[in-house]
Amino acid sequence: MKTVEDVFKAAMGLMDELSATGEAKTGDTKEYEYRTPGIVNMMISEYRMLAGQAGGFVAVEGLEDYILKIDDTYAIGVMQYGLAANLLVDENPTAASFYEQRYEEMRNLYFSRRPAEDGEEIVDMYGGIEYGRFGRW
Repeated sequence: MKTVEDVFKAAMGLMDELSATGEAKTGDTKEYEYRTPGIVNMMISEYRMLAGQAGGFVAVEGLEDYILKIDDTYAIGVMQYGLAANLLVDENPTAASFYEQRYEEMRNLYFSRRPAEDGEEIVDMYGGIEYGRFGRW
């Protein structure tokens, strides 16, 4: 289970904000630390909606809180891009745009590769058009 600080540190690495000793929490990143829990809560809500999870969730309040019911791969491999994008939106719009695009790409890839739940069969909605020979093109 990953903490908000794990995602924060990964995002700081992307943004080139780590100190010379590899620390993410420095005087230069204090403003980012304050904004991080709210952004992470937004991404948790988004994840839960996309995953079809009902019910309330436990909001994170600080960097030491665990990100509950979120796959570690998603937390570190995807959320870092979303956090970096939201932290840089005013400061560096070009980098924020790149990180946002990467976040959306990784999020969509993650959800497209999830197996169907409870043995649910995936139905081909476009069946019966094999090779398109009977289609009007």
